[in-house]
Amino acid sequence: MKTQYKFRNSPIIAIIAMLLTIVTACEEFVTIDPPQTTLSTVTVFNDESTARAAVNRIYIDMMQSAGFAGGATSLNTMAALAADEMDNYSNTNEMAAFASNEVTPINVNISATWNQIYNLIYQANAIREGLKKSTNLNGSSKNELDGEAQFMHAYLHFLLVSFWGDVPWIESTDYQKNAKALRQSATEVYEKVIAELLEAKEKLPLSAPQQIRPTKNASAALLARVYLYVKNYMAAEQQATEVIDQFQLEPDLNNVFLIESKETVFQLQSIVPRINTWDGESYIILSTPQAVALSSTLINAFEPDDLRKSSWTNTYTEGSDIWSYPFKYKVRTLLEATSPKTEYQVILRSGELYLIRAEARANLDNLIASEDDLNAIRSRASLPPIVLTDKINLLLAIEQERRVELFSENGHRWLDLKRTARLNAVIGAGKPNWQPTDALFPIPQTERNRNNNLTQNPGY
Repeated sequence: MKTQYKFRNSPIIAIIAMLLTIVTACEEFVTIDPPQTTLSTVTVFNDESTARAAVNRIYIDMMQSAGFAGGATSLNTMAALAADEMDNYSNTNEMAAFASNEVTPINVNISATWNQIYNLIYQANAIREGLKKSTNLNGSSKNELDGEAQFMHAYLHFLLVSFWGDVPWIESTDYQKNAKALRQSATEVYEKVIAELLEAKEKLPLSAPQQIRPTKNASAALLARVYLYVKNYMAAEQQATEVIDQFQLEPDLNNVFLIESKETVFQLQSIVPRINTWDGESYIILSTPQAVALSSTLINAFEPDDLRKSSWTNTYTEGSDIWSYPFKYKVRTLLEATSPKTEYQVILRSGELYLIRAEARANLDNLIASEDDLNAIRSRASLPPIVLTDKINLLLAIEQERRVELFSENGHRWLDLKRTARLNAVIGAGKPNWQPTDALFPIPQTERNRNNNLTQNPGY
């Protein structure tokens, strides 16, 4: 990371080098030694610019390397391979294991992602502790920065519980306590995620320039997703409506993932020269695939006239071979390091919120309103409206719409089938090595070796 990387309107040039050294102490999260320098030092939080830079550091760490936020070895790609969205073309056994659903606890990508998420949680905790100790920051700035760190703390735990089930809930920088942390039940973790998001929502501004920071709307959008996961459909509908009332659908599918999209609720700003997004860099195929390509199962799931197929997928041909790839992000790499960015990594958008509300309303037996939301998404894709009179088929129609609307985004397909208990029926029917216990990823063996309080998920 070079000091010229910066967030728009964020004063971090002069202090980013300092912060780079601050967080390296948490390389191995559950077994770290006492940090010689921590983010909670009084100096960092004596000044608003350095406090802001500490919060920015979370977003920088999420985007500075292909892995966490997107790309060929990201959590999203792992989920897409484990489900039925992508085929593996990597020559590494680690990624092939997800495609065959034969992931083991020693998989290096599982371990790397787990550690990265907990390292980010450590940073969020350190920021909140530092802010709490600070007496120099004005109340509004302090509150807003705390809200951002709290939002990210909740979001990161949400990822963990969604993919791994029971996980440790880490809320301090106490290395001795963290090194012995027990797994908490998924129910408990979801409850804590919701409580934190509700608190963060009160602290955050309604919106942010280019939506590159957590806001009230981002909190509401993530709450809607979490409430859907825990089957609190009334709350999911309410939170989704808050966002839908303020964010319209982008009418042109080709503009949905641009920086200035009317649809984006929260996105991560790119800070790497020549890279808009790691998904664009990894998924766009310009030669024989070296990582992944879209599965024929997904391509065949699109209705014939669905504009999402022509706008959001593309093909590469070599001889008689044709591969399809995600084309939501249009740029693989920029020509120059100084070329202006046109896309950021989208985490939350209103298109998802319409489908969340559709599913929530269907489960609340408000079928007509559910169809309205579903058909708003279909209309943008130039598809005819769906009219269904029974709840079961409407929910299946929403599942199908989520599949073709949200493919290659944030692991949605895998997590949708998991939360609706449909993995066995859908994935199990098409993969010979499938076991019901594959629904949860394994706890990394390296972490269990360090912390003997960590139990393993069944089947591993």
